[in-house]
Amino acid sequence: MRRRATCVTLCASRTGMPADPRAPDPPVVRGSTAGGVPMAKMTKPCAVPGCTNPARSGAAEWCKMHYHRWYRHGSIDKVAHASRITVSKGRRYKSLTLPDHPLAGVSGKVYEHRVVLYAVIGPGPHTCHWCNRTIDWLPKSDPDHLQPDHLNGYGDDNRPENLVPSCRNCNFTRGMQARSDALRQAGWWSNHDTVAELARGGRRQRITDAAVG
Repeated sequence: MRRRATCVTLCASRTGMPADPRAPDPPVVRGSTAGGVPMAKMTKPCAVPGCTNPARSGAAEWCKMHYHRWYRHGSIDKVAHASRITVSKGRRYKSLTLPDHPLAGVSGKVYEHRVVLYAVIGPGPHTCHWCNRTIDWLPKSDPDHLQPDHLNGYGDDNRPENLVPSCRNCNFTRGMQARSDALRQAGWWSNHDTVAELARGGRRQRITDAAVG
């Protein structure tokens, strides 16, 4: 009977029809608004004009997006991609058409830095230059996938002495560290922001400072 009464009350509230007099009143939750809705469940809109996202919490004025913009950039209007600062320092990777190369894809194309490093170190397996993890020339989906790392960060500098084999984690983290440094120097990121660091075996430090070998 209680379940039927509750359903009737809800239907009546949605259709505007009088509620069944036999239906009980909705339970009152401590610290709630009328109707039993907990305060913690209620959200207000972001205080930034034109933003329809909910605020981060009941006590916050901004949504998560605008808060993190301020936290990173010191301004709710700045976004990192507008700086045009990239992981490869604005210099794009070069690709070659070599359908017979061992690393060529279905289209016959392969990145030049992969061709150069393959010619230097040959087929695998190899070890990551930064963490000594065993890696190989495997598909990108494989966690042991080998990625050529540009030591100076320039994506089109494919001199053999500028390339080393790297695991996916180290290569990605080094790129993010370099980009965050560049964004700070250009005034796009505040010093509040932290960058991803390599954490393995209790060690937590920037990969660029890590001992090799």
